[in-house]
Amino acid sequence: MTMKKRELLAMRQLYATTKMVATAKEDVPQKVTVNTYWGTRQELRQKYHLYMRCCIENDILKASLFYPDNLRVNGRQPSYEIYIDRSTGRFITYDCINSKWREAKVDRLERSQMWYESNVWVSSTDSKAIETYLGPSDKKGYEAILEYQQKQREEARIRRYKKETNAWDADMALTPTLPKDWERWVAKVGIPQNYIFYEYRRGGAKTGYCTYCERDVLIKGKPRHNKTGCCPCCRHEITYKAMGKLGWRLDTEEVCIYLIQARPDGFVVREFWAGKRYLKKDIKTPKIYCKEHWRTIYDENLNRRPYYWSLYKQLTMRWIAGVPAYSWMGVNAIYNSHGDKPGRVYGKSLPPLKPILRQTGLLEWIYGHRMVANPDAYFTLRKKIPQFEQIWKAGLSQLADECEHNSGCMYGLIREPESTSLTKALGLDKQRLERLRQNDGGTALLKWLQAEKQSGKLISDEVLNWFCQQEISQSNLKFIWGKMTAVQIYNYLQRQTENSQEPVQQVLTTWRDYLSMAERLGLDTNDEIVYRVKLLRQRHDELVLRCKQMDRKKQATEVLKDFPKVDRICQSIKAKYEYANDEYAVVAPNGVLDIIVEGDMLCHCLRGSDRYWDRIQTHESYILFLRRVSAPDTPYYTLEVEPDGTVRQKRTKFDRQEDDIEDAKKFLAEWQQVVTKRLTRGDRKKAEVSRVLREQEFDQMRRDNVIIYTGSLAGRRLVDVLTADLMENAA
Repeated sequence: MTMKKRELLAMRQLYATTKMVATAKEDVPQKVTVNTYWGTRQELRQKYHLYMRCCIENDILKASLFYPDNLRVNGRQPSYEIYIDRSTGRFITYDCINSKWREAKVDRLERSQMWYESNVWVSSTDSKAIETYLGPSDKKGYEAILEYQQKQREEARIRRYKKETNAWDADMALTPTLPKDWERWVAKVGIPQNYIFYEYRRGGAKTGYCTYCERDVLIKGKPRHNKTGCCPCCRHEITYKAMGKLGWRLDTEEVCIYLIQARPDGFVVREFWAGKRYLKKDIKTPKIYCKEHWRTIYDENLNRRPYYWSLYKQLTMRWIAGVPAYSWMGVNAIYNSHGDKPGRVYGKSLPPLKPILRQTGLLEWIYGHRMVANPDAYFTLRKKIPQFEQIWKAGLSQLADECEHNSGCMYGLIREPESTSLTKALGLDKQRLERLRQNDGGTALLKWLQAEKQSGKLISDEVLNWFCQQEISQSNLKFIWGKMTAVQIYNYLQRQTENSQEPVQQVLTTWRDYLSMAERLGLDTNDEIVYRVKLLRQRHDELVLRCKQMDRKKQATEVLKDFPKVDRICQSIKAKYEYANDEYAVVAPNGVLDIIVEGDMLCHCLRGSDRYWDRIQTHESYILFLRRVSAPDTPYYTLEVEPDGTVRQKRTKFDRQEDDIEDAKKFLAEWQQVVTKRLTRGDRKKAEVSRVLREQEFDQMRRDNVIIYTGSLAGRRLVDVLTADLMENAA
């Protein structure tokens, strides 16, 4: 610091004046009652919590601070002396009480307990001197000094970060200015939503104001509020809005718009978020906002340098290199739910970019999507799937769209990643690639064509397209593949679907379960009369009955051969999931045999399929028993629960629910709260996986429209029943 401390201490001493002492003695703290959120309390209040004097010597401002408690006992010495050198922008404070120097601002010095709702005493002469020295400001006296110190600290921080920000600013300086017609393009093209505002009249409005035409137009027919249509003048799509049904404002949906511009070192993709606000009192002059939030700079080798607009070091809004630290509570929370979406691309800047982008296919992608795209997402996808541009240029539009919306869909489908030939990369030959193009196939058809090529057995396009439509993959047919050809499977599924009036996926599940039970019962599943049974549903139900009649211990032994961990898992979860009150109890089974007995006594099909055993072994869900405390050994309800206590199913005899379940649900909610406290981090991770698998299964049931055909729930969709039965653990 240029100010020498010895010279500062040699400046004229400022002692408390007689007026200051008298004012402090008169300003006796008073008890006041303060109302707060928690009630009323007594506090001491006074007019001044601090007194100040100042002087200027050798172009140095010196301000002495006095506390009222010292003045009331005739103390004249200051507690702190603040020195400010405006030529260097430096300041320092001398602590007179402890005889040491401090760098703190005035607001960081010790404060009186009664500083709030009180003022700092300073004479008008001294206040004027401070203003003259520091320059004009809305603040006076003490507040002016604090404002000056805060400004100097902020400027010092900015200087400290200049080494980092100067490089960013130099990079940003190469970004071209906005096109001259940018604002009009944003209003007319970038923001696609347009309206016709009209006043309601008996018999229908005849005229309205079109926001695209920006004038009154004739209305054909009878408009209705929120109905879409076309403007008879400009032919743009519009939405009718009745003025009487509008609030005080109407906001369009926020959209992304993109501007791609050439730079000396490559090009930049600029992402803006834009929208319009129409005020009811003045709908003809909407307020348009268009804020740039992202800039991604690409060099000639398509190496990217992203920048985002945000608060830098709690100092100022500016462009920052990199990507934001995403947080739902932080300053960058907006990036979690905004941006990074397809949007209108400004077209006039694209032709000059052809030499730079000639190897990328980006321009063809934008034009092919009618000028609505996300250029950054395109390059990200291109990096993840190098063959993406070949897929797009080869006319495989369905496959390209699936890649765009889910880049992971090609995982495992690129057979030769290093090959420059799309045919070899996809593991096909020319004929099969052409079939993929002609059928506009996606990943499902690609998988089938790869499997066909590997097997060497031709499958007709009709069969393959039907498999794709029904979302049947080769892995779904693993249980029967090799015993029947694809055409035979196709014909068999169609016949069984027609006979049972069940969806194809349900027939497929029935078939798989049937063969699983047949193998368990010792039937020769390689015999055509077994695996190609004519009455599939009837034979399936017969095997369910036979499974129930099997020796329970024998069946338990056989289950444990395939699922050896089930018994140990059942015993390990007892301490965590068992709980009882005065009326009900949740009991964990000892193992497979207990579950089989429970299923038989309540007439469940639980024991007839491997599905539940597999879920237990993989910790997707567990089987528990709900019992009455008064009859602990009598089966009451069987529960299927996820690792976090979410109850998937609760069923009593014949897969039913009786009226008494409503009372039992109160206990189950209490049980969930208890289980939540016992959960470990591992349990919560298992629960997250279980939840995803459950939602995927429900989505598949919705798509297949699986209907229940027997029992008291006949006619209802299975997914609706399971969703209604679900009790998620919200604790």
